[in-house]
Amino acid sequence: MSNFVETWKGIATALGRSERWCRYMARRAGDPLPVFKVGGIVRLNSNDLEDWLSRQRDRSMRVPTAEDVALRLIA
Repeated sequence: MSNFVETWKGIATALGRSERWCRYMARRAGDPLPVFKVGGIVRLNSNDLEDWLSRQRDRSMRVPTAEDVALRLIA
């Protein structure tokens, strides 16, 4: 059994999300989805995925502080 999930479709299936969402999460600046390419094929290590998911859960369960909340004016 492989420790890797390959292709955007496989990653999306493993996460239960769309391929577009996975690509977006891989490109974001803060704590991106930990993917890498090998010979043009995108891969995701299962252990890295579990660590990343754990960080996302911790972040979503944390009570926001004043520093976390930024007000944006919409004109």
